[in-house]
Amino acid sequence: MIYPKFLYSTLLRDITPTFSGTTLSGKPPANATDLLDWSYFTADTGNLDFNMTEDTDIDAVAIYVASGSGTNSIELQYESSPSTYTSLKTFSAPTGTLDIEEFTGVTVLSGRNIRFVITATTTIDIRQLMVGEILTAEQGQWVSASPPAFNSGVKVTNNISQNGSVLGRSIKRLERMGKIQLDWLTDSWVRSDWEPFSAHFARHPFFYQWDPTGHPTDVAFAFAERIDAPKHSENGYLSVTIPIRMLVADSESI
Repeated sequence: MIYPKFLYSTLLRDITPTFSGTTLSGKPPANATDLLDWSYFTADTGNLDFNMTEDTDIDAVAIYVASGSGTNSIELQYESSPSTYTSLKTFSAPTGTLDIEEFTGVTVLSGRNIRFVITATTTIDIRQLMVGEILTAEQGQWVSASPPAFNSGVKVTNNISQNGSVLGRSIKRLERMGKIQLDWLTDSWVRSDWEPFSAHFARHPFFYQWDPTGHPTDVAFAFAERIDAPKHSENGYLSVTIPIRMLVADSESI
């Protein structure tokens, strides 16, 4: 049995961050939490702080970083007591990285910071950062799609000369296609967990880990194509299905 995981919290998106490093015109810190994969926060070394306006529980972090070079790192911390920061997770050399990592859950109190400590030898292009509580499927399994890490979703166009020679190739990254299907769900889980999630993915993308145990590095930045209403089965359980399109780490794109 496979229990997919989803991270979709938008708590950072609603907060204007502060960054102690250099902010580049057109690539500001807000780009790291806008839920758009094509807008970069281009950062040098510095602290990216998000001040909580209420007590906030977190137990997972996801990053989506464009391919680059250099010895860089991104470390997630939280302000455990005034002006004291505790490390939660560190991503070493994140280039072409799309990852979800869990940690022992903590509560960030109102008025304190969630901090990303960014270390960059030159600069690092960050597509997205997300912090929140992970949603694990109650039961059921992922069905009828190719894992997001498989090389699919690439369009190749050959440029042909007048005499038929191949002059070159244009390679364009497209999104992968797949489906999330969960069966044998209780009514209470669908109402308390799936419905808030579906309200998010109706408008915004989310981080998706289809098989955390068997394929922990297969993570996608996913978009729903439509929302189908949960279906009842004869035994009183429910099932949900959504077709999705997925972007994967730059290192796995062509």
